[in-house]
This record gives sequence, structure tokens and C-alpha cells, in this order.
Amino acid sequence: MDSLYLAQFIQRAIKDRRVQILELLENNHVKSMEQYQNLMGELSALNFIAQELSGLLEQQEQLND
Repeated sequence: MDSLYLAQFIQRAIKDRRVQILELLENNHVKSMEQYQNLMGELSALNFIAQELSGLLEQQEQLND
């Protein structure tokens, strides 16, 4: 599998999950404080992974230039 394709797939999956979580939060579909904490933790993890992936892609681009 091409690494660029894989990176795009992961970025799309992260974006889709972020949208799902934000919709739950915005529409008051959180059933408990535990679920809220889990969703916020997941958002934090998704943001971290997205930043790391972007950094790796930038490094790869610089190496290719």
C-alpha cells in the first residue's frame, strides 16, 4: 500500500470520527459524565495523531525535495 494513500486514509478516518464526536457533544447526546470524558479523551488522541501524521508528512516532503 502506498504510504501517501495510507496517510490520506488515516486523515479521513480521523476527520470522520472527529465530526461524529462533535455532533454527539453539540446535540446533547452524551448520556453520562463517563461517556463525556471518554469522548474528550478520544478527541485529544485524534488531535495528537493528526499532528504527528502531519509532522511526518512534512518531514517526508522535505526529504523528497
